[in-house]
Amino acid sequence: MNVILIDSGTTNSRIRLVDEKERTVKAVVKKRVGVRNTAIDGNNAQLKTAIQEGIHEILQQNDLSDGDIRYIVASGMITSNLGLAEVPHIPGPASLNDFVQHSKVVNGADEFGGIPCILVPGLKNTPEVTEEEPHHHINGFDVMRGEEVETFGLLEQFQVSGRGVMVLPGSHTKFVEVLEDRRIGSCLSTLGGEVLHAIQKETILSNSLSEVLIESLDYDLLLQGYEAAGKVGLTRSFYQIRLLQLFTKLNENERANYLVGAVLFHDIKALGSTLDSVPTNWMIVGGSYPLRKAFTFLLRHSYPEREILEATDEQVEGSVVLGAQEIASRYLAINL
Repeated sequence: MNVILIDSGTTNSRIRLVDEKERTVKAVVKKRVGVRNTAIDGNNAQLKTAIQEGIHEILQQNDLSDGDIRYIVASGMITSNLGLAEVPHIPGPASLNDFVQHSKVVNGADEFGGIPCILVPGLKNTPEVTEEEPHHHINGFDVMRGEEVETFGLLEQFQVSGRGVMVLPGSHTKFVEVLEDRRIGSCLSTLGGEVLHAIQKETILSNSLSEVLIESLDYDLLLQGYEAAGKVGLTRSFYQIRLLQLFTKLNENERANYLVGAVLFHDIKALGSTLDSVPTNWMIVGGSYPLRKAFTFLLRHSYPEREILEATDEQVEGSVVLGAQEIASRYLAINL
C-alpha cells in the first residue's frame, strides 16, 4: 500500500509518495509555497491550493486514485497556526512516543483530497521562569515543527550514543538537543536561511551575487566571511560583499561563500551558548547542500575536539520518511 508524506516548512512544501512496507520514496512533488506565504498574505489560501495540487499531481503522475493511499502524514509548519490544521506544540523533553500520543487525525478535509491525515505536533522549550516578565528569559524559549521527524529519522540511521545535537539548516537553522535516552530535550532556532534569501534578493547585494547564491563551496572564502563577522559584526561583513565586488577580482560564487560564512558565524555563535553549558558527545549535520557542507566545515573548524558527522543526501531524504513513518505506524497501532 502507498502513503503520502507532506513536509511543509517556511518556504517550501514537499509531497512524497512512499511505499508503506518498504519505506522507500516512489515520487516527489515540490511546491515553493510555505507558511511564509500565509504570513505575508494574511490567509492560507496559497498553501491550501499548493497542497491540493501537489497531492493531485503525485496521484496523477503515478496513475493512482485516493483509494490507493492508506493515509497521509503531515509534519512541519503545516500543523502551525499559519498552516492548514493547528496541532499544539508538546513540551520538551519528549520521546518519540510523546509525539505519537499527541498526533491528531483529520478526516475528509478537501486540502488532503479526503484521505485521512495524521498531523504530527512540534516541540516547545519549557524553561523555568522565576520572574513575572518572561522577556527576561527569552533566550530559553524556542519552538520547532518538522525537525522532530528529521531528528528521529537521522537517529535511526546513525549509531551514536550519549548526548548530542542535530544541526538542521534550512529557512530557519534548528539546533536540536538529543538526550542520552534519545528524547528530544530542547531546540534553538535562528533565521539564518531567511536572512541569506533576503540579503540575496532584497538588497543592493543582489547585484553582487548570483541567482543560485553558492554554485560550489570555496572553503577559504567561507572561512574569511566567518572570521570577518566575528571581527566587524554582521552588517559590516554584509557591506564588505559590495566592497569585494568593487575592489577585488572575486567572482559571484566567491562572494556568496563569504556571505554564507558571515551568516553562519552568528548561527554557530548562538549554538555555542548551549554547547558551553551542556556537554555533548556528537553533532550530526543534516539539511541540504550547500549549507550542510558549509556547516560541517565551520563546525569542525570551531569545535575540532568534537565528533561532527555529516549526513548524506540519501540519509537526509530518508530522515523524513523514516521519522514520519515510525510515528504513523505507532499511532495506527494504538488507535486502530
